[in-house]
Amino acid sequence: MKIIKIIIILILILYSKDCYAQEFLYILNDDCIDVLYSDAVKYFKKFPNFEVLKDPRGILLRFRIENPCTEFNRISTTTYKNILAAEYFLAKIKNPAIIEVHTGKASCREQTNLKNWELSTVIANNIESIVLTPAGMLSRKRISSVGYGEFLPPKNTPNNGSKYLNRVDIIILCNVSGE
Repeated sequence: MKIIKIIIILILILYSKDCYAQEFLYILNDDCIDVLYSDAVKYFKKFPNFEVLKDPRGILLRFRIENPCTEFNRISTTTYKNILAAEYFLAKIKNPAIIEVHTGKASCREQTNLKNWELSTVIANNIESIVLTPAGMLSRKRISSVGYGEFLPPKNTPNNGSKYLNRVDIIILCNVSGE
């Protein structure tokens, strides 16, 4: 019996060592943002649905969600294609990423009893599950998701004309402090 306990403890130690031994290294310099931004702009030229922006945390990949009320049940073909394009780009780099879903006062009361931020969280989790499938190219350590609902609207500038209220923002982190 003692031998079995010792073996189990050794397995747990080895497993936990493997989990924590590969702590991710964040790139914390301006080169990350500049180089990654230019690579992202070149890559996403092929995908007109994407907008590539610099963000205080790193690089922002943005695309629009047509109808959040239908996206929470099943991701649309357009969103799915956008996710795969982003996944392919993210697989080529080592930076972690956050999938943020924003829904600008979506009213889906006829279809679901979810509040707006809950709806965006379900969509974010659906997107995350697509990129983290066993056949996916990304590891769980690099991807996280969050739904903001209407609580983090885009800055309304003359350039964007208040578009992208319903959107997916994929933040590729270059700066963990956000400053």
